[in-house]
Amino acid sequence: MSAPQGPEQYGSYVGRVARGAGVSSFGQGVGKVLGFLTQLALAWMFGAAQYGYYVLGVTVVQLANILSQIGMDNGVVRYVARYHAEGDVARVRGTIIQAVRVTFVASVLLSAAIFFGSGLIAELTDKPFMETVLRYFALSLPFMTLMSMTMWAAQGFQTIKYATLVQQVYRPFLTLVFVFVFYLLGFQILGAVVAYVLSMAVGAALGLYYLRRVYPKLTDRSVPPKYETRELFSVSGPMILSNFSQYINTWISVAALGLFAPVQAAGVYNISSRTAQLCALVLIAFTRIFSPMISSLHTRGLLQDLSRLYQDVSRWTFTGSLAVFLLIATLSRDILLVFGERFTEGVVVMVIIAGAHLFGSSVGHTGRILAMTGHQNKVLLATASSAAIGFVLSFTLVPAYGIYGAGVATATAIMTLNVITLYYVRRQFGFWPYNREYLRPVAAGLAAAASVPLGKVLLPVPEGFFSVLVFGAVFGLSYLGLLVAFGLGESDREFLRSLWNAVRRNLRMGA
Repeated sequence: MSAPQGPEQYGSYVGRVARGAGVSSFGQGVGKVLGFLTQLALAWMFGAAQYGYYVLGVTVVQLANILSQIGMDNGVVRYVARYHAEGDVARVRGTIIQAVRVTFVASVLLSAAIFFGSGLIAELTDKPFMETVLRYFALSLPFMTLMSMTMWAAQGFQTIKYATLVQQVYRPFLTLVFVFVFYLLGFQILGAVVAYVLSMAVGAALGLYYLRRVYPKLTDRSVPPKYETRELFSVSGPMILSNFSQYINTWISVAALGLFAPVQAAGVYNISSRTAQLCALVLIAFTRIFSPMISSLHTRGLLQDLSRLYQDVSRWTFTGSLAVFLLIATLSRDILLVFGERFTEGVVVMVIIAGAHLFGSSVGHTGRILAMTGHQNKVLLATASSAAIGFVLSFTLVPAYGIYGAGVATATAIMTLNVITLYYVRRQFGFWPYNREYLRPVAAGLAAAASVPLGKVLLPVPEGFFSVLVFGAVFGLSYLGLLVAFGLGESDREFLRSLWNAVRRNLRMGA
């Protein structure tokens, strides 16, 4: 193990994390807002029943997207970064070309399977309209996979700007615009499905364009590509099963509701669970930039620096996620009332799943640490175990308890995954995310959360959107003020300085 770097070098790590997290947070925030508006529009326009069909269709096609990537999302990031650092143009080209080609072919085959097997799925779920919905959704799969793989490849060059633009800004924005266009033209829910397909097609084209922009040598025919098939598949093999299992954790409850509950239950549950996933937004924002740094520090043997950075990043993600969780917990009915009275049935489900995501944020990027250091088999074991638990609980609890059983199953699966990966990281590297500095955000959050019920007593604000807007702002300002009042550590101040400098630089560029 190499000696830890000095404070200046560690400060550069913090600065890099802050800049990357700033870009990713912006994109994730915009993407979540656009996604929220799209779900809200669909719920208002078509009601819970038709919206439920849309949710089930998205579930199937996104599951197919995970399978069609064959786990190469991790492989292409890891080996593009490695070969690019070595200046090996032939292997960089070979890795990207092979990953994109193989996954695109797989996506076409799976698209055909969904298209021609949609009748069987509709028969099994006893929902005849599902056949038509799935056939439309199947057309989006090759575009979705192409967009995903090109953007994963771009991240191998340690840039997340283009992935953020394409996947979190442009594509969701186009989906929302197309949904309104087809609605105004008189189309029902199938118009929304076509909007989804068209936005994926544009996203795929943008993905190819930006990948070429990131790495112009990709199309340099003077350097023949060199394929490292064995290395690429050695990483991708276990990760496809891991990604599939992790996806199951998210969507198996929706599938169980589709089989055992009225179709509108899937719509209510989807709104609740998607809103709860906002707690994981901060964790996801750090993932894109932290992953290549994990690989770099581990390769150079700087495990002490990696341990310290892991602890800091985990605390930062927890601090942000705690704010989201407390907002969800204190304003749960108001949040769901925005979608309509029918969706308030998901209040308990939303809080339960949000709590599980908060725990995952406190644990931090344990799965990424294992995957980026050659321990992908442990990630596979963890995700497979949690998926198995989620599957058993979903099909045991949903028939009896509906969306409440689905919420418990999903939350248990999420927590199981994080407990297992934390155990492996602790045993393999000796890393541990928690320390007494976690107490500051907890104390600030609980004190700030008290302002919400107090404000509701003092201020006669209508329920729903205005309540979320007013009391969300009150909570946010209280939380930030208390965090500063309770004191910040040196790494916290360095993070905020770097983040603010990045914001100012982007504002100047925009001006």
